Amino acid sequence: MNSLIYVIFSVFSYVIIGLIIKKYFKLSNKITSKFDSLSFNILLPLALITYFWQIEFPKNDILFLLLSFFGSGILVFLIGFQVGNLIFKYKTDDNALLGLSSCFGNSVALGIPLMHSLLGKLNVMPYMILVLFHGLVHFTYTTVIIEIYRNRSLNLNKKILTTIIGLFKNVVLVGIFIGILLNYTKVMQPLALMNILNIVSYVALPCVLLSLGFSLAKFNLLLSFKKSTIFTLLKNIIHPLIAFIIAKYVFNLDELLIITVTLASALPIGSQA
Repeated sequence: MNSLIYVIFSVFSYVIIGLIIKKYFKLSNKITSKFDSLSFNILLPLALITYFWQIEFPKNDILFLLLSFFGSGILVFLIGFQVGNLIFKYKTDDNALLGLSSCFGNSVALGIPLMHSLLGKLNVMPYMILVLFHGLVHFTYTTVIIEIYRNRSLNLNKKILTTIIGLFKNVVLVGIFIGILLNYTKVMQPLALMNILNIVSYVALPCVLLSLGFSLAKFNLLLSFKKSTIFTLLKNIIHPLIAFIIAKYVFNLDELLIITVTLASALPIGSQA
């Protein structure tokens, strides 16, 4: 238990430090913007390339892992959609965004460092597979709902295609795909290069967490306290509970995959949502 608390504290301490520096030491937006760009556009993609290049991919139960995670996510999306419709009386497109807020977690900036620390480098691979499909799945069907409702002049198929292309322009996804490609094609790993990339990987995760703290300093929780409370309940309690039940009692996954699905589902709402 003490080691678990230490791991969690070591991860969240970077976020808290980033929040304090930004909010109370008045760090300029120019500096934080450059730091964010370095963290998310350079260090994190390089860390993901390094990780996926070296990892051994799991062979069993990946389909059930995905069904547990995204099946529970879609169920919670529908609950969040109805909460927006019945409680807040929003229109369909806004309800879709509230549904997304109920199931879309901060899988990269917070999730990758946290899961890497909790599960270890050898066991975190199933989580990284969830990260690979996370945005692609949830953003696509949410966009379809919004565009069907809004009925914009742009052809729906083109809108969906544009959205998917935009997702694959995401540097995080690009880093993952490059790493997978290098792994799959058995490209040689030069020792000198890998030593440098491994150092970058160790630096990347703390930097990403500090950037997350900088971002959190910009939010005012009290302005949307009711919504924050409701959707925190859906995202951090209901979603992992449903995911745990599906993984354990429907698909009977092994312990590591159950833990992975449950923790991944319990991550807080992602900033894109």
